[in-house]
Amino acid sequence: MFTFTHRNPEMQLDRPRTALVLADIQNEFLDEKTGKYYPLIEEALKKRNVIANLDKLLSTAQQLGYYIIHSPHWYYPTDGQWNVPPGAIADYLIQIGFVGRKDQVDLEGFHGSRADYYEPFKKYLMDGHTCNTSPHKHFSTQANDVVKQLRMRRVEQVIMAGPVANLCLEGHMRDLIESGFEVAMVSDAVAAGVNDVGDGYEAAMTNWRFMCNAVWTTEEAVDRMKAAAT
Repeated sequence: MFTFTHRNPEMQLDRPRTALVLADIQNEFLDEKTGKYYPLIEEALKKRNVIANLDKLLSTAQQLGYYIIHSPHWYYPTDGQWNVPPGAIADYLIQIGFVGRKDQVDLEGFHGSRADYYEPFKKYLMDGHTCNTSPHKHFSTQANDVVKQLRMRRVEQVIMAGPVANLCLEGHMRDLIESGFEVAMVSDAVAAGVNDVGDGYEAAMTNWRFMCNAVWTTEEAVDRMKAAAT
């Protein structure tokens, strides 16, 4: 059996055209008290110290002036009018009222809710520099403006992380690769759940190894971001 072992050339960061791209930095995924998705990924979050590693990436990007693009996941009552049967995880999420908001502009009940940004990271996400995009509706960027926001900043390289490696984050990753971006994924700043046929984290690592320009640890990503900023 042939085993794929090729390594592409090292991805060399150029700070002015690089962004940190995150998905789902919300209570639903990261807050153990309010998040109903949290139990699906709790073990993986703790095993890899994901929340602390996300903090390192965000603080480094903020301090060094990198663009930060965050893609949240929200649903509104009108999304309940959909008549197309969703996939397995989407069907489950509908049942638990996943990241629900009352309205696109009405924030009643939003603050501190499952859909709200994760409180410890608001100092990054709401600093006036970070771009919080329109919401993605399933897994990818096709329903929101992540790609436009990157293009308008002339970004060509992205470093990616977030709590759901094999679903939303990988969906975003695939879109950005197809759109011509260089992509580095951060392996210990992501989590994933386990189902009856396998481990979502291991599935993501397998796919990323074939598809990305780089797969780094948080330490490697931070070191490279610092080196590119000097």
